[in-house]
Amino acid sequence: MTIAAALLAFGGLPASLAVPAPFPLVVAQAAATAFVAPGIALGRYDVSTSSGPLTITVVAVDLREPTVRVGGVLAHDALISPGETVTSMARRTGAVAGVNADYFDIGQTNQPLGIVVRSGDLLRSPSGRATISVMRDGGLRLGSYRFLGTASTPAESWPVAGVDEWPPQAAAAMLMLPAFGPLPPRPGGAIVSLQPDGPREAGAGGTYQVTAVDPSGAAHPAGLALAIGPAAVASGRLPAVGDTLTVNAELSPSLDGVTTALGGGPLLVRDGRAYADPDPPSPGEALHHDPQVGALRRADGSLVLVSVDGRLPDRSVGLTRPEFGALMTAFGAVDGIGFDSGGSATLVARNPGDAEATVQNQPSDGVERPVADGLFVYSDAPAGAAARLAVRPSPIVLLAGATARVTSIVTDAAGHPLEHAPGAPPDLTVEPAGLARAAPGGLVVGLAAGSGEVTARRGGLLERVAVRVVAAPARISVSPARANPDPGGTVAFRAVGFDAAGVPVQLGDAVRWTAAGGSIGADGRFVAGGQDAQVTATVAGRSVTRTVRVGRRELTLPVFGAPVRWEFSTFPAGQPGAVSASAGEDGHGALDLSYDFSGVARAAYASTRVDLAGEPLAVSFDVRGDGNGVALRAAFLNSRSERVLVTVAKRVSWRGWQRCEAALPPSAVPPLRLLSVYAVSGLGGMPYRGSGTIELRDARVVLAGTTLPAPAFTVPDR
Repeated sequence: MTIAAALLAFGGLPASLAVPAPFPLVVAQAAATAFVAPGIALGRYDVSTSSGPLTITVVAVDLREPTVRVGGVLAHDALISPGETVTSMARRTGAVAGVNADYFDIGQTNQPLGIVVRSGDLLRSPSGRATISVMRDGGLRLGSYRFLGTASTPAESWPVAGVDEWPPQAAAAMLMLPAFGPLPPRPGGAIVSLQPDGPREAGAGGTYQVTAVDPSGAAHPAGLALAIGPAAVASGRLPAVGDTLTVNAELSPSLDGVTTALGGGPLLVRDGRAYADPDPPSPGEALHHDPQVGALRRADGSLVLVSVDGRLPDRSVGLTRPEFGALMTAFGAVDGIGFDSGGSATLVARNPGDAEATVQNQPSDGVERPVADGLFVYSDAPAGAAARLAVRPSPIVLLAGATARVTSIVTDAAGHPLEHAPGAPPDLTVEPAGLARAAPGGLVVGLAAGSGEVTARRGGLLERVAVRVVAAPARISVSPARANPDPGGTVAFRAVGFDAAGVPVQLGDAVRWTAAGGSIGADGRFVAGGQDAQVTATVAGRSVTRTVRVGRRELTLPVFGAPVRWEFSTFPAGQPGAVSASAGEDGHGALDLSYDFSGVARAAYASTRVDLAGEPLAVSFDVRGDGNGVALRAAFLNSRSERVLVTVAKRVSWRGWQRCEAALPPSAVPPLRLLSVYAVSGLGGMPYRGSGTIELRDARVVLAGTTLPAPAFTVPDR
């Protein structure tokens, strides 16, 4: 079966992408697809564009197939959790495909920030941003919800701002369900314990009996409760034990017929056209070239999950949100929604012959990031007799002279593997014969550049796979892209070739390795010397060189004195506070950051512009705390003009001096610019509502390598 024919057979995915502007100009592309289960197809597009290479992975789901269902999964089945990877959620629930979904309180409570509906029950109220809903009849609805609620006894009423959002607003109440877990303290607030008096409505409305009232604002165990904010408590009486409490909760549109709903955003396509969502999450990231992930609904009602890798210059540069929306229209989107992207973007699917779903895209952190929830696809197709031969790799793309090993697994018609591992090598034939030759043991050896087909036979089953042989790769990538061994340490380098469209090319043993500094073997294993080095991979006359930074060095950053200028600001703007720099005890300068969070301010910034030299790995400061428990963070601008945030201290709960170091994440691709050091009223838990001052001194940076820059930083012209 040719690739184009396979694409039409599995999921109706296009054999090539015709993407409108603002998507970059497509120079070359290649597509391949695979059967996952009845009604479910996996596709991959390697695209070379005017902006750089792109790797696009999709799962097409025919919701008319009776054995297919779609549902949402919460990390560890809880709103508040340590987070869970998409792979873990897929495997423990038996999903054959899925993607991460909503934005979440990353690194803190990890709770999703938007709506959660599970099995028709509202577990968390909507944020007002775009969502995806799965209907009981198998249909999809993309859009947003609005929540309006009240709680009342015969004598009093309270506005209900939502369900399972913490803390409750000062002048309102929040309905808290057992799924939220234990309630943190809410000074000045009250907790009213409830017991259902009849069935609870899908939108969390209903009639309840008051079983206990705690006006202390103290922490409370998990359970059904109405949490009342301090201003609401002060303005009226509390319910009494034995009262009947009626909760009216209305969602627009209604949850009638909805089985699953998850938050996300922005809405990128509406009624078949690109759409500029007026309320997107993280609006400042809209024009960043990032990894992207989302879902779309086509005119026939089918669902397509889409991911685009990013932050990988040699593999995939990512897309902006408008470009991602344009890509969705190329897959026939009537409506399309983005999910939490960047380092969270993950798409999993079951490969042909596998029993479980695995990661199909390349997460930009290098590993899967634990997330809050995901949208998953399930197949209830029953197991049966042998019917298919799952062949890998598919397609086969290799260098002339290189050898590819072909394996096979027997599956039933639904894609369930009937073997635990690849069985006996298939019998192979190649057409045309001069393109490649089949060798014993399931080997294919490239002979001359061109395209053809490999036929694999085993146990009466037959499968045809496209094969292509290239004379030389169009480009080469060496991974890892950034390596930082200690002297004498080792790095296992790997070279991957790509054709003009960006499809990986098997290189066999054609790679020739050389190193200037240290040593490297024929297998790419590098042994570091005492200095920085250069490693070069050469294939068929094409070469690529990587710099290897050996060891680490710490440098002082005298950024708290002249000529560095610091300016004060707050969020929201115009709130009290100040920043001042002084000579400091060590002569390198010190910085005082005064904040006032007793009003509406939630963050206080000491802002600057300082360009750091070299390849920073971590930054550190001496921090004199005030004991108030605010968080201290720093913001940087990376080489892609993206903001990178790091937490210096989650809670400054000490008084006096303490050394604090923050490792920089993989997204901190140099050169880096320090933008600000700032205090936040809280990261998870109860925010601090008062004022104080944090002092910083002795700023330092840890740099990779033995070649130290001079100077360690520069101050750009404003």
